[in-house]
Amino acid sequence: MEQLAGLRGFVQRPLGRVLLIAFAILVTAFTYAYLYALLAIPVMLVVGLAVPIWLGIKRIRFLALLGLVILLLSAPIANVVLTQEVMTPIAPANSPTDFVGGGGGALMQNAQVSPYVGGLATNFTWTVSIVPLYVPKGNDTPFQISLYISTCPGATGANDLNCAVGYPFYTQNQTLKPADFANDSNHTVTFHFIFPSDSIWAWQMGLFLNNSTSPTTHNATFILLVGDPNYNGLEGPVVGTFATTYIQLLLTVYINILVYLGIPFYVVLLVYMYIKRRQTQRGSALARSPGPIAPEAGETDAPVSPAPRTAAPAVAEVAGPRRPEVPCPNCGAVVYPNETTCWKCGATLSPSASAPTSTPLPSAPKKN
Repeated sequence: MEQLAGLRGFVQRPLGRVLLIAFAILVTAFTYAYLYALLAIPVMLVVGLAVPIWLGIKRIRFLALLGLVILLLSAPIANVVLTQEVMTPIAPANSPTDFVGGGGGALMQNAQVSPYVGGLATNFTWTVSIVPLYVPKGNDTPFQISLYISTCPGATGANDLNCAVGYPFYTQNQTLKPADFANDSNHTVTFHFIFPSDSIWAWQMGLFLNNSTSPTTHNATFILLVGDPNYNGLEGPVVGTFATTYIQLLLTVYINILVYLGIPFYVVLLVYMYIKRRQTQRGSALARSPGPIAPEAGETDAPVSPAPRTAAPAVAEVAGPRRPEVPCPNCGAVVYPNETTCWKCGATLSPSASAPTSTPLPSAPKKN
């Protein structure tokens, strides 16, 4: 208990509050960067509300400002980690191995881009190996492979529904011949591309095969690489420096943190403010009460006995007996004389409902 009291006293000092704020910022930023974004919501509620309140910092204004500081400063810190992750090369990709009639192996293997990070003058190279051993049954050898490059992950066209219209999109195609697979067990295909602008790009490859079971319609089998689980896209390359990539990501990180972390934080803060206000109003009503008040539903606190009241001056008795308390017409709570609003529900009281009444003095007999 002495250690807790000492800690609470420390956070009331300027240095203690600075360290508390720094702790909350760092914990929130690294939780958002290294873990799933939704996990950062309860973490921010704990370090931004629960811990300060537990340490005795209960002023609503300070808690509101603390939340704003956490949101504004955790985003730039988390963005450093996220930028470094974006600039880290991903593993080579393969096509699915469970393709119907494909022999249990990947038809396209070790697809990758090199270098993963470069500038506007960099000639980026994509390579992929095609293994004819895993051509699905009922199909001839591959006849065309396409490389799709854009800022829309997984896009294989200029109008992908997952992205807004107008994103940059580039396609490169190569025609394949049976002779390409005659002398070796696999055939390596290479693409080259120079980007026109700095950006975080994404790509995908598609392989076409003739379906020999329908020679009249010339249907084709189309196989893609296995990309990310959301859009089936492959990350990279990153064109630009760490600084330019950091700036490109910063706005998105700010929006996500303000929406996913900010809204829950201030909703919970409003609930806490409402509870604290109700406690303050009830404490004030108990202090003014001439007698004990029955506790509300859910409350277990013993009723507070008011301080003894002194006898009213004799002149007050001349004005007549004091009108007893009356119930609030809205919620039924006890309302005391001269109250203009109900202490419990806040309803406005009419003068007739709360004002004390007095018995008029008898008038002197008229003289004849």
